Amino acid sequence: MQRYLNEMTVLGDLLADPCLRYFPDGTAVLRITLETRSEQRDAYTNEIIVCSEHHDAVLYGLQAEQVAWSMRQGDSLWLCGPLRRRNFRDGVTGRSGTICEIEARQFNILRVEQSYRSPLSAICQGWGFNNGQMDHGLRSPTPVSGRTA
Repeated sequence: MQRYLNEMTVLGDLLADPCLRYFPDGTAVLRITLETRSEQRDAYTNEIIVCSEHHDAVLYGLQAEQVAWSMRQGDSLWLCGPLRRRNFRDGVTGRSGTICEIEARQFNILRVEQSYRSPLSAICQGWGFNNGQMDHGLRSPTPVSGRTA
């Protein structure tokens, strides 16, 4: 019997501040996008070109809360987990589609900017709900009031 491996490992920088949300059962969920960069030399001009890739990932439970409360845009994160494909329907625009994302099982915060930052509420406020649905396939999370900055 042949074995297959569905495992992604990514080391990148957060593209935006984390936005923590909760399912109705209280489970925390955090969807993030990591940017990875690589360099390659143009064969014709001999210039170095920086290429960037964006990788969507999702964390659940305590992992989601840890990343949301301790990281901000530009911080570096290493994560590992299986690649999952899922369908979603945006409750506001009605748009539907498919997304591939890494379901993070392990993570390591590698670099957090040490400069002074005012505290950021990692819990999203003012979500666009429409008939109990929201974008990216979350099932009607109950908005939770967070700490104010």
